[in-house]
Amino acid sequence: MNTTDSTASSAKSSTPTRNILIGVLVVALLLLGVYLWGHFQTRSQLSAQQSEHEQRMSAVEGRLQQAQQDLSAANSRNQLLLARTALYRTATDLDQRNFGTASTHLQEAAAALGRVDASTGNINAQQLAALRGSIADMNINVATDLQQQRERVLRLATQLDALAGEMPDAAAAR
Repeated sequence: MNTTDSTASSAKSSTPTRNILIGVLVVALLLLGVYLWGHFQTRSQLSAQQSEHEQRMSAVEGRLQQAQQDLSAANSRNQLLLARTALYRTATDLDQRNFGTASTHLQEAAAALGRVDASTGNINAQQLAALRGSIADMNINVATDLQQQRERVLRLATQLDALAGEMPDAAAAR
């Protein structure tokens, strides 16, 4: 009976230890399950937020690109207007017989046309280049009859006005 009692008492003493270990194991598995569930929930939320941020970034990049194109078009339009102003000042300078100033304004007009980016608007690049060449090649001569030179400057200004009219106004484009 002694052997049976010792086996029975050892089984009884291992049962509570065994139950505690099983309980600890069950709690550990539950904690691991809760952790993994929370991890995957957070991961899916982060993934959704990342996707939303990427969409917003794409929209901002699109607006930035449009703003850069608008700025480039406005700069080109500004250069056309500066060239126009310089041509009309050339005509005024000729009327006042300021030949040096007229020549300077003529070269300013050519330089301004050189800074125009024809790709930003619907400007004919060949017409722009031809007009710039005509202005750059024109020489203001000291003469008693300035009518021919003045008429040529005004014809160039008219050509520039027609060319600038092809480019949409920045305010009207919005």
